[in-house]
Amino acid sequence: MSQAASNAALGLSQSPALASGFQFPSIHNFPPFYTLQPTASTWNNQADLWGTIIMRYYRHHRLYQLDLDDSLTNEQLFNNQRINRKLKPEAIQAIVDEMVKKGDAEWDATSQKRRAIIYWRKPEDWAAMISSWVFESGLNNSILTYYEIAHGENSEDQEFYNIHATVLQKTMDVLVKRGVAATFQGANFEEMGVKFFNAGA
Repeated sequence: MSQAASNAALGLSQSPALASGFQFPSIHNFPPFYTLQPTASTWNNQADLWGTIIMRYYRHHRLYQLDLDDSLTNEQLFNNQRINRKLKPEAIQAIVDEMVKKGDAEWDATSQKRRAIIYWRKPEDWAAMISSWVFESGLNNSILTYYEIAHGENSEDQEFYNIHATVLQKTMDVLVKRGVAATFQGANFEEMGVKFFNAGA
């Protein structure tokens, strides 16, 4: 089955692109899609589709944190003015809960389910990417700060540039667990240090 056919089967065929270049799937224009479905099988499918849309949207825009109080992002993603339908906060929370179960999101424990990290790329994948960059750049066996990795001049052309702090820390935890790197305490998060001393993740 082609990708286009697969997407169509999932209700993910494309609608016209937004000014940002992101294309919402056709299901985004389906009014019942904005109401939590009472039947378990229908709800599971609905949650899966919303989770896919959120992941694609956040990856396209290089976003990491879903914030129920972020009106700008939420107005575009969860409010379809074309059909006058809007996903309620409790529905968004329920969808994110399902994403959390799959490892695609993580609630901020201090936010009372108002903020969540969206893992459109898993920390394990970021770990492999950052480790490859370090060794290809000859930066192994030297101590890098978290700031240099996430915001430094040498990483400006990398996909992990401006990576969210929570995702970066999760990624560092993966590297330490694998025995690829060791971290060092700094005065603040950005001054935390990491040394790579093995041949990649």
